Amino acid sequence: MNKIIIIDPQITGISGDMLLSSLVDSGANKNKIIKNIYKIQNYFQDAKINKIDFIKTETNGIKATKFIFDFDEKLKEKNAVDMYRIIADCCHNIELSEKAKKFTIESIKTIIKVESIIHNKEIKDLHLHESSSIDTGADLIGCATALDDLDLLNNSIFYTTKVAVGGGVTKFSHGIIPNPTNSILEIFRISKIPIKGGPIDTELTTPTGASMLVNLDPENIKDYPEFIPEKIGYGTGTKEFKGIPNILRISIGKPPDIFSNILTDTVTVLETNIDDISGEIIGNLVDKISTKDGAVKDVTVINGITKKNRPTYILRIVCSNEIEKKIAEVIFQETGTLGIRKSRTERYILGRFNLLIPIEIEKESFVVNVKISKNSNGELINIKPEFDDIKKIADKINYPLKRTIEIVNNLIFQRNIYDI
Repeated sequence: MNKIIIIDPQITGISGDMLLSSLVDSGANKNKIIKNIYKIQNYFQDAKINKIDFIKTETNGIKATKFIFDFDEKLKEKNAVDMYRIIADCCHNIELSEKAKKFTIESIKTIIKVESIIHNKEIKDLHLHESSSIDTGADLIGCATALDDLDLLNNSIFYTTKVAVGGGVTKFSHGIIPNPTNSILEIFRISKIPIKGGPIDTELTTPTGASMLVNLDPENIKDYPEFIPEKIGYGTGTKEFKGIPNILRISIGKPPDIFSNILTDTVTVLETNIDDISGEIIGNLVDKISTKDGAVKDVTVINGITKKNRPTYILRIVCSNEIEKKIAEVIFQETGTLGIRKSRTERYILGRFNLLIPIEIEKESFVVNVKISKNSNGELINIKPEFDDIKKIADKINYPLKRTIEIVNNLIFQRNIYDI
């Protein structure tokens, strides 16, 4: 894994043209994309493309790229099987990688699948309306070409924030329906990517945009993961909103390059002797201290013999300098000790970072936090999944912990993060 891609539709959602525009704004070759889109009119025989362009524009003070696609089309609907064949023919006759072809075909299959569910019809009897347009083909083939050109389908991990789906109602071929539309709900129900209503009473996420997003297999995030941004793309759509920029932002980067040297930092070591409390209280104290948001680096309890041959516990905590007083207060409250030794010390640490890896076991989706470390030569030292995450998975699927550890390690190996 050497690329991290974050798609951010949390404000104004995602549509096919906005995704395509953001990829072009990130540096995808627009001439190559335009050339491939023109080719699809050979397969949409009822349609004629008049103009294709990508223009620089501005939405609420933010510069962005906009996809211009002008066409004429006679048919307003197509049989789902016919639409699938058209897209498949486009993929097989236009220069795309195998992964880009698969992405395109799976995206149209997602659209067809949810329409079949909504209308309770066999695919052979299903007719598509808005999704059967050459406009859909342009978005799919254009995005596939852009993803290929940016080499985002190899050795990459995709992330997405929550998807804004808007509100109010939408008029379409079957009448009026509330936002999010049935298609959008079904797409995200199947993919388990979270959505949120608002912030505007209009359709913000389209079936084409949603289907492409879910077929990139992104992991949902609340906060951005640790990464170094290298390219940022802003794609805008056709709508304008007062006070809200209508943009889809894509950030493309890499894991932090922190492996050039062995690092040093300063930590606080707190230590006290305790000889008059039970093991249960010590255990509770360890649990309580260990939950301090990762600022506690280590907790050690050592058995010892003190003066007058009394048995004792030596409690040693390594923590960040910022929280040493808070930790000391917890120790005083929980143990009744009268004094705590404090020292500041430097330590050597290997460069490391955490990566959220999505996995699936027994048709259940999980996210595992993985710590990756390398030496000063950039050689891999260790890849370690978070134990608490594995334990939660084992409890959820009712597997033995040992077996779950083996399965998780194997799935992480398959994600090729060993190649970072």
